[in-house]
Amino acid sequence: MRHGKLYRNMAGGPENRMRLLRTLVNALVKFERIETPFAKAHETQKYAERLIKIAKKGEKDADAMKVADYYLADKKLVHKLFKVLAPRFADKPHGFTRLLHTPGYNFERRAAQMTFLEFKGNPYPPLQPHTRHRNRDWLLNVLVRGAMKDIQEAGVLQEAGYHPNFIGTRVVRSATDKDFSDLRNKLVDISLEDTDRKEDTHNEGTPV
Repeated sequence: MRHGKLYRNMAGGPENRMRLLRTLVNALVKFERIETPFAKAHETQKYAERLIKIAKKGEKDADAMKVADYYLADKKLVHKLFKVLAPRFADKPHGFTRLLHTPGYNFERRAAQMTFLEFKGNPYPPLQPHTRHRNRDWLLNVLVRGAMKDIQEAGVLQEAGYHPNFIGTRVVRSATDKDFSDLRNKLVDISLEDTDRKEDTHNEGTPV
């Protein structure tokens, strides 16, 4: 627990800590979404939030420009900070970034949990679904649609005894783990049958 501590200690001492945070802030401003362990992401979030607040003063403010020059090694990012990010959050007093845990990582130590840190309003597909309305551009939905297309084009659903429209948006939402486990097992059996069939065909053409 970090009772009464304003910042985390990191390996390498204060100089290495600031060097690491500046690198992560540069990456966040450049790509607007990064993935890193929770401890680093949470610490970077504080500096990114503060940087946006200072940048909202405008590029003509000497102190704001000095802070931007310190944290952003690439001077093209200074232009992006004042011309793109600061205007985007002009009407927001705080809450410019978002932290989301990466699914599939189960660490006992929370600090080691892989985490996404992103600026709100970035151009990427959202990592989190909207609770009230379905979002076709949600990253998981994009990946599922791609997998659905590949499976349907391969024609393995018919061989497994399923209707071609078995994998649809509504079915995916209501299907159980057992349904997908049965489908996966059938697809594996079909793959093995295809392999055996190819081997038999090859043997038929072999002279005795």
